[in-house]
Amino acid sequence: MNIDPRIAQTIVENLKGIIRHDINFFSPDGTMIASTDPTRIGTRHDAALLAARQRRTIAVDNDEQFAGARHGINAPVLLNDDVVAVIGVTGERAQVEPFSDVIRKMTEILVRENTEQISRFDERMMTTNLISLLTAEQHDHGLVTYLADALNVDLNMPRLVAVGRCTAQDADHSGRDTIYDVLHNHLGRRNGTLFTVSAQGFCVLVPVGGDAINDTDETGASAETRTLMDAMRVDMERTLNRPISLGLGCVADTADRYWVSHRQAGTAVDWLRFIGSASTIGYDELDYGLLLSAIPQTDAAQFVEHVFAGIPDADIDDLQRTFDVYTRHNGSITRAADELFLHKNTLQNHLNAMARRTGYNPRALNEHTVLALAFLLRRYLVFHRA
Repeated sequence: MNIDPRIAQTIVENLKGIIRHDINFFSPDGTMIASTDPTRIGTRHDAALLAARQRRTIAVDNDEQFAGARHGINAPVLLNDDVVAVIGVTGERAQVEPFSDVIRKMTEILVRENTEQISRFDERMMTTNLISLLTAEQHDHGLVTYLADALNVDLNMPRLVAVGRCTAQDADHSGRDTIYDVLHNHLGRRNGTLFTVSAQGFCVLVPVGGDAINDTDETGASAETRTLMDAMRVDMERTLNRPISLGLGCVADTADRYWVSHRQAGTAVDWLRFIGSASTIGYDELDYGLLLSAIPQTDAAQFVEHVFAGIPDADIDDLQRTFDVYTRHNGSITRAADELFLHKNTLQNHLNAMARRTGYNPRALNEHTVLALAFLLRRYLVFHRA
């Protein structure tokens, strides 16, 4: 394996803090790729090459002994029984040789830690790419197969998609590593589960094979799956100290249909954020959300313009404030006026003005419905634009 020179440089600088000698890091072919003496980087070192080939520590105490070598010791670094590098310490042999085994073992530990970190990062990136492909309506089947094989993921099973986001519309999704940790703690041992974190939130593909047969909810997920998702969301809220909304799509039987579940989960979580609810909801549990999300935004905008044509936005906001209070009190003029700190006659004048300006009377049941939908769609359009 090839070790990134940046990682090698970090290792030699860490080791330099332990012993007061220059530390050199060589690739197995004897090329110095990192050093606490920058002038030597890129040079070749026969003693390091010999140490790699013979898998033993080579000491240098003679100026003529090896080309390009200075006094010191050179020890092979092993990973999974393969020589992956050679670590060198510059100095008189008697001074540095006692450090040989310690420096070699510490280097092996640091190389292993960095290699595992890179491996985890690569796995995350591949998983993110796989999820991006699977949640797109059209994707490259060959690339999906390659990534699934590389990650040892079986795509021949039903899955549902869960999408989580901060409930607050102006919240960011900082702390990605923390979010990953929470997801891994709850889902890491669940075979076949895929998850990724982005600036928009997180996405989970949950297998629902055998446990989805009995006691399923509207999405097709089992009670066990729903409980798992709820627990994960609550734990994430507690860890991040911010409210989280989680939407669940319906179960998709094949990988080619995961994108449908993803779209449904996105609609569900958007609805939760729209109404300001930190909770978990399935797509098929939505009420108004199903209706509003199905209306094309151009049609919704045309309907809103039809109802509120020519009325300034600030005036529409005032109308909605009155309408919402009147509706919340089920048409009671007295209770609505009390909440708005208005005289009953003043509130009735406001309602009459609303009927005159919109053409729809909020006190007529069928026309109240039109106004309710227009106000709701207007807010929903503003939410999506934001």
